[in-house]
Amino acid sequence: MENRKDKRFEEQNTVFIKDKIRALKNLPEGGIAAHTHDISVTGASICCPQDFPIGYVIRVFVDLDGANYLDVDGEVIWSRKSEDGGSFDLGIEFRYDIPDTVLALIRHFYGKKVALPSVVA
Repeated sequence: MENRKDKRFEEQNTVFIKDKIRALKNLPEGGIAAHTHDISVTGASICCPQDFPIGYVIRVFVDLDGANYLDVDGEVIWSRKSEDGGSFDLGIEFRYDIPDTVLALIRHFYGKKVALPSVVA
C-alpha cells in the first residue's frame, strides 16, 4: 500500500530546479535540469543529477504540457540513489500559498477543457 496523499499521474515532465536561496536571484542561471517520474496536486517524484537533503526547500519549475508551467517551492521529503546509479530520485512535497497553483494542477490533470468553478473552498 502506498503512502500517498493524492492520486499520482505517471508523467515525464521536464523540470528545472533552483536552490531556494538562489531562486530569488539570477533566474534561470544556476538551475538543474531534471524530470518527473510522477506528479500529483501535492507533490512529485523527480529524477535529478544532484542530491538534496531531506527537509531542504527547492524551487521547482515544471513544464506540464509545453504551454502550462508550474512554478512552486518544494520540500524534499525523501531521497535515494537512482537504479542507474548516476542520478537521484527525490520525493518533493509542494509548498504553495496560493490556490492558483492547485487550480493549475487540477486543470492539467482533470479539466482538460472542462470549466472549473471560480471559487475553491
